[in-house]
Amino acid sequence: MRTLLKIIGTILGIVIVLFIAIAVIVPVFFHPNDYKEEIAAVVQEKTGRSLDIEGDIVLSVFPWIAVELGALELGNAPGFPDDEFARLERMEVGVKLLPLLQKRLEVRTVKLHGLELNLAKDKNGRTNWSDLAALSSKGAQKDAMQKDRAPKRVEEDSTRHGMPLAVLGIGGLDIRNAALRWNDAQNGQHYRLEELNIETGAIAPKFPTESMTLQEPVDIEASFKIAGNKPRISGQVDSSAKFTADFAKQVFHLANLDVTGKLAGQSLPNGKLALGFKADVDADLAKQTLRAKNLTLTMGRIDANGAIAVTRLLDKPAFDGTLELEKFNPRALLTELGQQVPETADPKALASASLSTVIQGTTDRIRLNPLTIRLDETILNGTLAIDDFSALAVRFDLDLDSIDVDRYLPATKPSESDNPQGTPSPATPGAAASQATRLPIDALRALNIHGKARIGKLAIANLKLSDLALDLRAKNGVIQAHPVKMDIYGGSYSGNVAIDARGEKMHISLDEELAGVQIGPLLRDLQGDDLVSGKLQFALDVNAVGATSKDLKKTLAGNTDFKFQNGMIKAIDVVHTVCSIANSILKQTGGSSAADQGTPQGTEFQELTGQLPIENGRVHINKTLVLKAPMLRLEGVSGAIDIGADRFDNAKFIVKPSFTCEGQGGKAFDELSGLDIPITCNGPMGAPNCLDTETLTGSVLEGITNEFKKKAKEKVKQKVKEKTEKELKKILFKELGDKLTGEIGEDLGKALEGGLDNLLGR
Repeated sequence: MRTLLKIIGTILGIVIVLFIAIAVIVPVFFHPNDYKEEIAAVVQEKTGRSLDIEGDIVLSVFPWIAVELGALELGNAPGFPDDEFARLERMEVGVKLLPLLQKRLEVRTVKLHGLELNLAKDKNGRTNWSDLAALSSKGAQKDAMQKDRAPKRVEEDSTRHGMPLAVLGIGGLDIRNAALRWNDAQNGQHYRLEELNIETGAIAPKFPTESMTLQEPVDIEASFKIAGNKPRISGQVDSSAKFTADFAKQVFHLANLDVTGKLAGQSLPNGKLALGFKADVDADLAKQTLRAKNLTLTMGRIDANGAIAVTRLLDKPAFDGTLELEKFNPRALLTELGQQVPETADPKALASASLSTVIQGTTDRIRLNPLTIRLDETILNGTLAIDDFSALAVRFDLDLDSIDVDRYLPATKPSESDNPQGTPSPATPGAAASQATRLPIDALRALNIHGKARIGKLAIANLKLSDLALDLRAKNGVIQAHPVKMDIYGGSYSGNVAIDARGEKMHISLDEELAGVQIGPLLRDLQGDDLVSGKLQFALDVNAVGATSKDLKKTLAGNTDFKFQNGMIKAIDVVHTVCSIANSILKQTGGSSAADQGTPQGTEFQELTGQLPIENGRVHINKTLVLKAPMLRLEGVSGAIDIGADRFDNAKFIVKPSFTCEGQGGKAFDELSGLDIPITCNGPMGAPNCLDTETLTGSVLEGITNEFKKKAKEKVKQKVKEKTEKELKKILFKELGDKLTGEIGEDLGKALEGGLDNLLGR
């Protein structure tokens, strides 16, 4: 583009100088319109392109040596479809005569009307100005060779006399109704700048004129219409600025630069965009630096301000600056851009946002440090960088004070009232498809991330967490979150997560630990019911492999070690269940039945521990699972918990009660104490069915029957003893009572009675 602009400038310069020469010489000796063909022939010879001068050439001498040129066309390069490369409707340039006699150049306003420039690239990548660029380069080399051959005396004369003409000033530049068209056949792109108008004030250089420094700022106004196809866009742009320059030193300054535009197109949000840009710009092309200060940008509801400095501008640009997005309403912005506003549980969420940062970067990378983002009441501070745009290498170190993620998620729908027992809903094709949804392995494999994040307070899934810290690394499909730490419900969590996504299936390993966590409040916040309560110590070391979440659950394998203290299992009330069955049996057998047991209260325990293996997504129950409670002891036997199905699968336990059930009138019966009562659980975790009535009734009945047998045996023994005693006494007294009388008889009777008592075990 720089070469193109140089070529265009050179062409315009040649044309201006050419017509100045014509204005001085031709009016005196020639009629210029008589030489149109000769001029066209010279252009054809030098460039290989046709020049068609359609309009008249008008010359004047005093007080201005001026030339006015009508319509002309410059032909296109061979092989391009357009007939002309450039077209001009009217051109006018004039030089004041009297200052010219003193070697001072005073130019009136240069007018270019109806200029059209058609730039193109063919399917092979060749441009229609490459031949002119070659001629320009060849001419520059020739000039350099001639300068090297020039005698030293000529150089000294040139140095002594300086520039041949001293530029006093130029009245201005008036470009009207110009057009610039770009057609890229290689990529199928075409763009047009139409109705291009540029107008400047007077251009007054400072002295000495060799420096070509503008004495006063030049007012510039420009406007144009734009249209293109990739992306499809159209619109109007207007701009203004004050321009100063030192052309010799290549130093330029644009003050009060103001650009406004209204664009439309399918590629734009909501099909339209209004923008505004203001800045003060300084450029030093010799030092390759550019600075823009007092920079403001307006795009719809976004107002930004800042500054930027660029070095190595023409080689490999590097930049640093500041950027501040003023407070705006994200909801209103999305609506204005024609985007759908996310549904949020809190309708007041996404009401306010702002950003402030310092930017550093090159064409390959960018770094925001420090970075501050505010979203509603949340503040994020830290550093964010992309070290390599091609690899999208993201680096971050972020601190977030607090955020309630649930506010920004869609509101949860109320549970179905027609499923009160917590039984699982029938599987649907949609649910099955969700279970089988493929994991984003390709996206994970492409991640290139390294960073640390800390969150003061986090609410998510109705859980309340604090002091969360994360160290994340991801590259070439290997992802590690190590360590992950947080405070959670009176305790702490620490863990390591590793994911290997290099293959067709994802490999994941978890090493997690909970310490001192109050599980009751956690479950109450998470799912609305604390099915289990108590202080939890928990360790999990597992791994899984698969391409879907369902696969991961099915292949989960490892070990878990846990310990609950001083808690309760709400879903199961062992004492209530056993006593209720015992009460029913006793009523039917005519025994001493217990009083009404009331409603189930759950099973309180002092300690619940276990070291359980996990295989193929199933947590296997074994004898290490032990629950110790004041009135019972529960031990695991067999069965499993199916993680994928979230349900008990024939999980068997043994309950060893040490309690008594209260009977009628407050009297207790202990027929159940010392029994081994089996319990089998099946069904969903939230509402398991652990009441195997047949097995449990049989166990309770066996215990009660054994107790009845024992008591019945004692009663029979007592009756036998009483009957034997009575019969012996009757026989003895009958045989001896008549023969022994008086005191001797009484003493003997007492002795016999005592002996019988001893004999019968009294």
